[in-house]
Amino acid sequence: MFCQNCGEKLESKDQKFCASCGSVTSSTPGAPQAPQLKAEEKQVTSPVKSVPAYESKTINVGGPGPHTKKCFAFSIVSLALAGVGFAFGGSTVFRLISPFYYYYPPSYSLGFIGLIVGAILNVTGLIFGILSRTNCSKARKFEPVNTLEKIGSVFGVFGIVLNSIPVVIVLIILIIMLISFTMMFSMYP
Repeated sequence: MFCQNCGEKLESKDQKFCASCGSVTSSTPGAPQAPQLKAEEKQVTSPVKSVPAYESKTINVGGPGPHTKKCFAFSIVSLALAGVGFAFGGSTVFRLISPFYYYYPPSYSLGFIGLIVGAILNVTGLIFGILSRTNCSKARKFEPVNTLEKIGSVFGVFGIVLNSIPVVIVLIILIIMLISFTMMFSMYP
């Protein structure tokens, strides 16, 4: 005998409930019943793991987000520090490399202290330029595309470049001064 609901074979003729699906069996003794097969939907397991087609990102509506604002602010600070650092260290560098340095009064140049202060300002500006670029990449990842982020990204690159040039020049000047001092002290013991 078979269950009329699921088609499972019943264990005995006098069984009142199907062991598989739990439905009531109406069996008349002696009359063989043909199973009514129910079309079952079987899930086919795929050997391929499901992978999301894309990663969703939250979209903020209502203006630039915090990463965009930091990107822009850090780039402006980087550019400002490049200008101030150039003002401090540039006068000393121009006095050093100019063939007519004696035309410039000593008060025009801040001397070695101005060079060091300018280098410190440029290194700080370089750090702010790098921070601007990292916040720009975070803004691209987590926030909607906006103009402020693009401007901050471009200004950040300019800040990095404008702060790197004086730092490299100061390093070259320090190396030349170190070489000249060692040569001078080796010649005159």
